[in-house]
Amino acid sequence: MSKQQDTMPNLSELQLQLQQALALIENNNINKPDVALTDLRSFHHTESLLQRCEQVVQASQPQKPILRIIHHFACSGGTLISKCIAAQPNVFLLSELHPTTRLGFNSNKGTYTPRDILTQALYSRIPDVDTLAETVFVQNVIETERHVRERGGYLVLRAHTHADYCTNAAVPEVDSLTRLLSPHFDIKHLVTVRNPIDSFMSLRQHGWVHFRPDSFDEYCTRLLHFLNAFTEDQIVKYDDFVEHPESVMRTCLQKLELPNVEHGLDYIDVFKVSGDSGRSSAEIAPRPRKELSEDFKNDIKSSELFRKISSIYEFKID
Repeated sequence: MSKQQDTMPNLSELQLQLQQALALIENNNINKPDVALTDLRSFHHTESLLQRCEQVVQASQPQKPILRIIHHFACSGGTLISKCIAAQPNVFLLSELHPTTRLGFNSNKGTYTPRDILTQALYSRIPDVDTLAETVFVQNVIETERHVRERGGYLVLRAHTHADYCTNAAVPEVDSLTRLLSPHFDIKHLVTVRNPIDSFMSLRQHGWVHFRPDSFDEYCTRLLHFLNAFTEDQIVKYDDFVEHPESVMRTCLQKLELPNVEHGLDYIDVFKVSGDSGRSSAEIAPRPRKELSEDFKNDIKSSELFRKISSIYEFKID
């Protein structure tokens, strides 16, 4: 028996596949193929018929709605870019989302959260609460996206990327929001990145280094792992944005397939989002780097991973 015959589906398998496809065609009033089930014993058209049936099945599947997600590390300028996106017409931004993080949760003090079932589930010690949290999170996003879309709006999620990549928990291969939501949505990703010298220094100043060892090289390891999960055309540099805000914002909106309004950046202070710990003014422009300690300068010079990131994204050391 030839290799081709070995890999050919048997008759019963072909019958089942064709019966399913033809039933779908019948139910959807789609033009039937010109090969009937009675012709199954003649295999010279089988391959093309199966391909046609597969196309019919795929065409019958409901199209996933589009969902936009912004990803970035903490202290990397993501809040400013997110506010600029929220300023666009009919865009509704939900900020710093993560289904299971314990960051900001105080188990010793019950907080008044009447709209937040999952925080109350943590206080009440419901078993297997992370599984519950992921299920509720997905359903909430599905319903919120549908609600916004039916009213002519666009839903954008700002992922709390820090919770996935910058804590003592294991670093995931795929971030939590993408893992949970990609089965339900056609996701448009926007990833923003800042020179890690500036973002890590700011992270330390805020006391938000939640991983060990607390080192610049470890930070670069996590940053590179995060960036490698996305394609080059999904990534923009914060450093470019503050130099050319209008043109880079147009690029961001194109990646997210969102409309762009002229002078939209003039209204960013109208929008309040969580995580707004950086700039105190609405002016978008480069700012001078704070002075680096000698120890930090040595960490930068000795980090091979920083040199790798810099070679890819053309970040400056000075």
